Amino acid sequence: MSARRRPSSRYRPGREKPEVRTIQEWCHNVDLRRRIVALAQRPKRYGVGMIHLKLRQAGEPVNYKHVERLCQEAKLQVRRRKWKKVPVVE
Repeated sequence: MSARRRPSSRYRPGREKPEVRTIQEWCHNVDLRRRIVALAQRPKRYGVGMIHLKLRQAGEPVNYKHVERLCQEAKLQVRRRKWKKVPVVE
């Protein structure tokens, strides 16, 4: 058995693409950010998970990580979810 050589001469570094958003995406994010801020400023403070759930219940198809990122950009004081380690039961 011989090891297969992989020449590094084939590597082509990718060019950084400028962040281009369409007007529809930008308007959607502005509208979504307004709804997120409105939900976050209710008397009962909602976290990212509850904001995501309320948006989904309202019929808005949105990703959890997208909601998290928009909350951080809006400088809302919502914490990221910390996953708990579950001990293995033998």
